[in-house]
Amino acid sequence: MNDSMSLEDKYLLPTYEKFPFALERGEGCWVWDEDGNKYLDLYGGHAVAAIGHSPAVVTAAIAAQSAKLLFYSNLVYTRPRAEAAKALVDFCGEPGSQVFFCNSGAEANENAMRIARSVTGKKNVVVAEGGFHGRTAAAIAATGLKYRKGLAGLGADIVHVPFGDLAAAEEALKGAAAFLLEPIQSVQGAATATNEYLQGLEALCGKNGALLIFDEVQTGLGRVGAPSARHAFGARPQMQTFAKALASGVPAGAVLVAPEAAAKVKPGELGSTFGGGPLACVAISATIKAIVDQNLTENAAEMEDLIRSTFKFPQIAEIRGKGLLLGLVLDRPSKPTRDALLKKKIIVGGADDKHVIRLLPPLTVGPTEIGLLRGALEEIFAAEPVAA
Repeated sequence: MNDSMSLEDKYLLPTYEKFPFALERGEGCWVWDEDGNKYLDLYGGHAVAAIGHSPAVVTAAIAAQSAKLLFYSNLVYTRPRAEAAKALVDFCGEPGSQVFFCNSGAEANENAMRIARSVTGKKNVVVAEGGFHGRTAAAIAATGLKYRKGLAGLGADIVHVPFGDLAAAEEALKGAAAFLLEPIQSVQGAATATNEYLQGLEALCGKNGALLIFDEVQTGLGRVGAPSARHAFGARPQMQTFAKALASGVPAGAVLVAPEAAAKVKPGELGSTFGGGPLACVAISATIKAIVDQNLTENAAEMEDLIRSTFKFPQIAEIRGKGLLLGLVLDRPSKPTRDALLKKKIIVGGADDKHVIRLLPPLTVGPTEIGLLRGALEEIFAAEPVAA
């Protein structure tokens, strides 16, 4: 164990099970540890590094902004905030939509629920079982049971219904303010909604005067082979929440609010000291511009097609997800395979579904990197018989 790892273990609470190395730098789809070992990163730090690690367009924007104005609160206008909001609306929203900036996905989801309650005058929020919406009080109340274990007094106004069950949703939405869900439940192993389910939720929310909220913390910003899940699934939510890749690693979250709901939000109802700060906002604008300029949305769709057409191993029972949010469902627990990949210097993710390998690589990943993963899996599977 090197010095950095020892220092972390001494001074940080042990909240995560970590990979056995300390990273020093990254570029594109690759990261290097302090011992100089190079790893192919197909997990992207929880889907954060959408345009690659330490992209020059973002680091340059941050450096330039830091020399001008590090921070001022939302009591003043700033050009970076205005441009970041416009970029997000133009890419993922529709004309007339507006944005609330915060610092994380959990904050974005909490504020989306707050907006829904304020706009509708109703209390309950319906959520899909198995979702992951964050770890702050209201967000974790809306999150799957595993993460709420041992936490008392949370979520009296949160109603959980089975993911994909329109009949249960219809009953729960009577008198509710909103329905919040991830269109692809990443932590569950890329469990994927159908178009019919999401379009059905849109209709049910409209019928009951509730707002539909898509948690797009992982599905947004080109990752699913479309600008966002609303585009990929053909369903229109009144709110979308974003974080993770939004600012390429600078902490940032956002709620994108459709025109009819945005018009009902009153001054003073929401606030965030650091939300929409200049550094985060220039990173947001640079990230979205890079996704558009480099055709990374299209690349995500193409790499999904490549994976689905060439990963024809009998050990892979199913490939879930869309674009570059994929779950390889194995015929066995995935951890031994993930450990074997790590020995080959390839980083992938696990899931609550213990048979799943999650792929959340930078959207810049190409056929060469996909080929390296395919070749490594071929070698690993050759030593592992197909499960009976």
